[in-house]
Amino acid sequence: MSDLLALARSVLCVGFSGARVADAPLTALREFAPGAVIVFARNVGSAAETRDLLGALRDLSPLSPLIAVDQEGGRVARFGAELVAELPAAMAVAAAGDPGACERLGRLAGRDLARLGVTVDFAPCADLALHAENAVIGNRSYGSDPERVAQFVIAFARGLESAGVAAALKHVPGHGDTVVDSHLGLPTLRADEVRLRARDLVPFAQAIAAGAASILMPAHAITPFDPEQPATTSARVLRDLVRGELGFAGLIATDCLEMDAIAAGIGTVRGAVAALTAGADLLTISRHLELAHEAAHAIVAAIERGELPRERLEDAALRVAQLREEVAQAVPPLDADADEPLAVARRAVTAIRGTPRLADGKPVTVISFEGLPSDGAATPRAQAPSLSAALRLRRWQSELMRVALEPDADDLDLLLAHLPSLGDRNFVIVTRAAHRYPAQAAAVNAILARVPDAIVISAREPYDIACFPAARTIACIYGDERISFEGCADVLSGRAHAAGTLPVDGFAFH
Repeated sequence: MSDLLALARSVLCVGFSGARVADAPLTALREFAPGAVIVFARNVGSAAETRDLLGALRDLSPLSPLIAVDQEGGRVARFGAELVAELPAAMAVAAAGDPGACERLGRLAGRDLARLGVTVDFAPCADLALHAENAVIGNRSYGSDPERVAQFVIAFARGLESAGVAAALKHVPGHGDTVVDSHLGLPTLRADEVRLRARDLVPFAQAIAAGAASILMPAHAITPFDPEQPATTSARVLRDLVRGELGFAGLIATDCLEMDAIAAGIGTVRGAVAALTAGADLLTISRHLELAHEAAHAIVAAIERGELPRERLEDAALRVAQLREEVAQAVPPLDADADEPLAVARRAVTAIRGTPRLADGKPVTVISFEGLPSDGAATPRAQAPSLSAALRLRRWQSELMRVALEPDADDLDLLLAHLPSLGDRNFVIVTRAAHRYPAQAAAVNAILARVPDAIVISAREPYDIACFPAARTIACIYGDERISFEGCADVLSGRAHAAGTLPVDGFAFH
C-alpha cells in the first residue's frame, strides 16, 4: 500500500455491522487503518460484549483510531443506560434552565464514554429549534433563542471535554431552518445570509470563541453562503466561513456521507473527495467499508490528477493525528453526579396550563399515542418506555392504553366507547408529534370532550400543545425516553413541581 493511500485512509471515519468481537470485521478494519471508527446501536450487544468490542477497536493500531459515537441524550443515544448514563433530550435540559447542570450532564456522559474507550462524541447540536416542521432536529436542539442555546452548547461541550472526550458542534451553519431530513434528501436553509449570521450562527460562533469543542460538523444542506452545493462540500462554508470568519482551528468532520443528502446527489465517494477538497478533515462513511475503500482510492486519484492538492490531504491527516494523540493522553475524571439526569428531567417538566398533579386515591389510566415518529437520527429501540410504568414504580395503580400515532376511526370509536366504563379515575394523555398527525390531534380533542380533566403530556417537541385549546391541564416533558417519564411521574405524583420554562417561542400556546 502506498504512503498516499495510507494517508487517505487515515482521514476516513468508518462504520461496520456486528455487536460482538466475533462478528466485527476486525481484520479488514486493521488492514484499512482508518483515522476513526464510529459505532451505532447495531454495534451494541450486552454490556460485556460491547466493552470487549470497543477494546478490540482501540487495539486496531498502535495509536488507537478515534472511536466516535452519537450520544446526545434523548432519542439520539447509541448506548443504553447500562453503559452510559441516560440523559434527557437537549430541549428538556434547556427547559430545566441551568447551564451548570448541563455541563455536569456532559461530564457524566463523557466519563462513561471515556471508560468505554470512546474518544469522540458527535454532540452537542448547536442548531436552533425554529419551527414545528423540522422533525430531524426537534428536541435535539436547546431551543430557539440563539444566546441561550449558546450557553447550553458551550456547557455540554465543556463537560464532555473535561472528561477527556472530544465534543463536536453540529450542524454548521445551522440545521434548524429546514424542513427536509438530510438522511432522506437534501434540505435548503430558508433564511438569508443576514438572518443566519444574526441568528443561526450565534451558538457556533460563541462556542468556537469559547474554545468549547474540538470538532465541528457541517450540515448536509444548501445554504445562502453557497447555493450550489451542500455546506459539507463547500469551500465557501468550510474554508471561508468556518476557518476564516469564525476562526475555527479544530477538526472539521463530516456527517455520514451515505446519507441521501449526499449519496443521492454527488454520491458518497465523490462527496468524500469534494468535502476533503473544500476543507473537511475527517470523512465519515458509516455503513459500508467497501465505499470507504473506494473513497480512499478516489482521493489518491484526485491528487494524482492534480485536482486535489496533496497538501490539503496532509493537513487533514495531521489534524486527525493530532486529535488522536490528544485524546489518547486524556485522563478522564472519576467524579460525576449520577443523580443529575433525573433531577434535570424533573425540573424540565413545564406546565403550560393548569397544574399537572394527579388526584390522590384514584387509579390512573394513561392513554399513550405510540410509535416512533420517523427521522433518520433516532436510535431504534426494542421497547417503548412507559409513563404508566414510571407511575407504578411510585406505587400508583396505573394502566396503559396504547393507541397508534395516527389512529383510524374504528380504533377511536372503540376507545371513546370504553372510557365511561372506567369510572372515576385520573386520565393522562401522552401525545407524540400530534402536530404532524392530524388524526392523533383529533383523537385527543375527542377524548378531552369526554374527559375534560384529563392531563395532556406533550412527550416530544412542545408544538403539540397548540393543538389542544380545550385542555385544562397540559405540560411538556420534551422527550419520551425513560428518564423523561421518570421526571414526569415525580411531578404528577407530587414529589416535584413543574418548574420548567418553554425553550421555544413564537407560538400562541395559551
